Amino acid sequence: MAPSAVSMVFTVENAKSPNSLEKGQKPPDGHSFDEALELAGFGKVQIVLSILAGLGMMASINEAMGMSIILPASQCDLDLDAGEKGIVGGAVFLGTMFSSYFWGYLADTRGRQLILKYALFATSFFGAISCLATGFESLLVLRFLTGVCVAAPASTVYAYLGEFTTPSRRSQMLSFASVWGGVGIVYVSLVGWWILSYDWVFVISDSFEFKPWRLLFIVNTLPAFLNGIAFCFCPESPKFLVSRGRNEEALEILKKVYKINNGTDNADGYEVTTLRLDPEDAIAREQNGDASVGLFRSMVQQTLPIVKLPYLVYFIICCVHNIGAFAIYGGLGLWFPEIMNQVFSQQATHEDRKVCTILQRNDTLPVVTELEICDDEVKIETFLYTLLLGVIGCIYALITSAVLGRIDQKVMMVFNCIVAGVSGIALQFIANTYAVAILFCLEIVFAGYCVLLVNANVVAIFPTNVRAMAVALTNMIGRLSCFVASAVIGLLILENCPVTFYMLSGLLFLCAGLTFLLPKK
Repeated sequence: MAPSAVSMVFTVENAKSPNSLEKGQKPPDGHSFDEALELAGFGKVQIVLSILAGLGMMASINEAMGMSIILPASQCDLDLDAGEKGIVGGAVFLGTMFSSYFWGYLADTRGRQLILKYALFATSFFGAISCLATGFESLLVLRFLTGVCVAAPASTVYAYLGEFTTPSRRSQMLSFASVWGGVGIVYVSLVGWWILSYDWVFVISDSFEFKPWRLLFIVNTLPAFLNGIAFCFCPESPKFLVSRGRNEEALEILKKVYKINNGTDNADGYEVTTLRLDPEDAIAREQNGDASVGLFRSMVQQTLPIVKLPYLVYFIICCVHNIGAFAIYGGLGLWFPEIMNQVFSQQATHEDRKVCTILQRNDTLPVVTELEICDDEVKIETFLYTLLLGVIGCIYALITSAVLGRIDQKVMMVFNCIVAGVSGIALQFIANTYAVAILFCLEIVFAGYCVLLVNANVVAIFPTNVRAMAVALTNMIGRLSCFVASAVIGLLILENCPVTFYMLSGLLFLCAGLTFLLPKK
C-alpha cells in the first residue's frame, strides 16, 4: 500500500483537492478533513507529536524489554526459576491483551488524548511500585497491571499521530516515531548497565531489601510519567472531534496547527471556515447519537463494523501479521539476552558451535542442586547485545522513515517479513558467534518493524469511528502470541531448536504472502 495513496476518509466523487482550488476559493460545501489538514501545513506540530507518540511507544518497550535485564538480577532475591521468569516477563503482554479491547473502545468514544494521559500516569504508577514485589505472585500481579495500563499508549498513539498527519506523510511520520522504540531498548540497557554496576543494599525490614534492580523499575518507567505530563498540554485529535460532531472545536485546533506550522500570530491566511462531513463521520455520528445505549451494547456496536466484510478479511490478515511479528519481537526478544549469554559462555570452551547445538547442549547439563549458590550477576554481554539490538532498530527506523514515502508500504512489509524469516533460518547454519548475534538482531528488528507497518495499515484501512478499536484488537491478538512465546519459546528452543526457528520463519513467510491481499488506499 503506497503511503502517498493512504486516506483515512472516503473522498467525495469529483471533489477538488486543495491544490486544484484557486487562491482564496473555498469549496461550496466546505473542506474535507484531509483538505483542511493539508492546508494547515506540515511542520513543528507533526514533528513534536511524532516525538511524543514515539515516547508512548518507548514507554511500552521499556516495560517489556526492561524485564529481560531485571529478571536475571532479581531471580535470587525473588526465588524465580526459568519457567516463572518466562511467565513474569510475559505478564506485561498478558495485561495488554486483556485490556486492549476496552482501551480501544474508550479511545474511540472518549478521546485519544484523554485516554493517553491517564493511561501513561497509571503505567508509571504500577511500573514504579513493581519494585515492591517480594515474590513471584506479587511481581506477576504488578507486571500484569502495568501491562493493563500500558496497552493504551502502545496502540492509541498510532491513531492519535495518524490523525494529525496528512495521508501522504502518515506512514513516514509513524515510522519516524518508531525510532523511539529502539531508543527505549538502548535506554533500558544503558541505565541497567549503570545501576546494576552498584551493589548497595538498603535493609527496610527482615524480609525486604531495596537493591539496585528494584530502582530499575522506577527509572524504566520515568519516560511514561514525563510523557503523561506532556500529553496534558496536547490537543485532542481533530479527526476524533469531527467524528463526534464537534466541528468548531476541531476547526480551532486546525487553526492552531496552521499558526504554529507557519509561524504566524493569527490564522487569517487559513482558508478553511467549515468542515465537510465525510461519509464515515456521518456514520460515526449516527452511531453516537443514541445516548440511551448501555456500555455493553455500545461496545458491541463499536466492534460490529470491524467484523463485517470487507473489513473482517483485512482485520484477520492484520491479526496474523501481528501474531508473527510479536511472537519474534516480544517473545524471542525477551529471551535474546539470555540466549546470547549462553552462546558466549559456551564459546569460551567450545568454538565454532552452531547456536542450536549450544542451546540444546545446555539443556543436558547437570541440574543445579539446592546447595549451589544462586548467581544473579548480569553479564556484560546482556547489556552489550541488548544495546546493539536497540541501535540497529534506531538506524533501520531512520532509514525506513527516509524512504517509506517513496516505496510501497506493502513492499516494505514483505521485505521485512522475508529478511526476518531468512535470518531465522540462517541461524541454523552459522557457527560464528558474532554473526549469530547479528542475525538474531536482524530477525528481531525486522519482525518488530512489521508491528509498525501493521498499525499503519490499520490506521489507513479502518474508518475513524473504529480506528483505535481496530488497532487495539489487532495488538491484543499480537500480544497474546507474545505472552505465549515469551512463556514457552525458551523451553521450545531447548527441546527442538531448529524446528522452533523454522516454524517462526514459516509464520513470517505466511505474513509476507498475506500482505498482497490488503487493499490499496
